Amino acid sequence: MPFLALLCALLWSLAFPLIKLGYGAAGIEGNDLGSKILYAGIRFFFAGIIVLTIDAIKKRKDSSGKETKRPMDAAAWGWVLLFTLVNISLHYMCSYIGLSYIPSSRGSVLNSMGTFFLIILSTILFKDDHFSANKVVGCLLGFGGILLINFHPGQAFFAQASFMGDGLILLNALFGALGSIIGRFTAKRMDMTTATGISMALGGAFLAAAGWMVGPAAVWKISASGVLILTALTLISAIAFTIYNSLVVYHPISKVAIFNAFIPVFGVCFSSLLLKEPFLWTYLAAGLMAALGTRLINRTPREAVRKAQIQSSIRSNNQ
Repeated sequence: MPFLALLCALLWSLAFPLIKLGYGAAGIEGNDLGSKILYAGIRFFFAGIIVLTIDAIKKRKDSSGKETKRPMDAAAWGWVLLFTLVNISLHYMCSYIGLSYIPSSRGSVLNSMGTFFLIILSTILFKDDHFSANKVVGCLLGFGGILLINFHPGQAFFAQASFMGDGLILLNALFGALGSIIGRFTAKRMDMTTATGISMALGGAFLAAAGWMVGPAAVWKISASGVLILTALTLISAIAFTIYNSLVVYHPISKVAIFNAFIPVFGVCFSSLLLKEPFLWTYLAAGLMAALGTRLINRTPREAVRKAQIQSSIRSNNQ
């Protein structure tokens, strides 16, 4: 699990500089909100199609030749539509609108609250995710690392806060957390990979339609590099969302979600490599804080280890 969760964080962090490069290749300006939403819609729509295509091929028949596809009833469709609305449509709509009103550094701090919203909700709703002091300290370390990345002396960080900027980014974080929670309930009624593909395809179509209605400010430039970047972003979405959604279904959510604290850390590293942005010592310190917070939340208490050892010993003796 840790490797896969870290892989998702790595892929999502790579997406940030690639999106900037993709905007540049397509000639999308910073204030062109319609084009940004349309770009996201195209990305998610085709990511969903890829996931559904691969899923259909894998599930057509198992090794014995029997059908393995789970039928979808009205309840399953209701949950997957709710999953689509919250996890893709509302989540990214708030994100793209909010980020157009505030600096990206402030947006990354506010967006990181989604990780901690998710951990809090998970400990309340699910029996396999218990509240503990380690989780509190781990969350504080992770959030502290994200603050450290974006800290600049003398900067009035939350000056001119507004609902359209800060408020929508916080809603984006909340919708992302709720999306993962809804994903768990959706997985009880249908296969999670199928739900992921449907949610991305439908959510992407909604975002594309919304972006088209807002209206792109200019005609996009078409180039080989732009197509390559959009293809890479589509594959990142398809791979990362499929893996992550499966992880939060089969593992305690807090143990998976805390790895998202690495996203801004990896993000500034990739931005330094791909966008030639400066690399600061605070990035290393933030990475260490995120790693320590992740270790605390994923550490198994001694009592649990001792209990598992006793149970294993009893089973061995009985055999």
